Amino acid sequence: MAITLRNKPAEELIKRIGRQRGLGPSAVIIQAVEAFAKMSAPALPAEEIARRKAFIEAFLAEMAAKTSDEDRRIAREIEADMYDENGLPK
Repeated sequence: MAITLRNKPAEELIKRIGRQRGLGPSAVIIQAVEAFAKMSAPALPAEEIARRKAFIEAFLAEMAAKTSDEDRRIAREIEADMYDENGLPK
């Protein structure tokens, strides 16, 4: 998949870095992306973590309230047909 860069200042920066290091634009971008990927992601604020947990817990509670014993039995049967005793796909 080709990527077209439509940001002239960024394009010039990539070219300048490439000239300085004797690299083509793709190599500059790959090195930059690899360096970025190695960086740790910023931590979420505690409030955001709490909000997400509360959302998930509310969703699961709502789903549990809407799921009958018959629904659970059917889901277990389907799962038994899909996976072996070790939890691997059949």
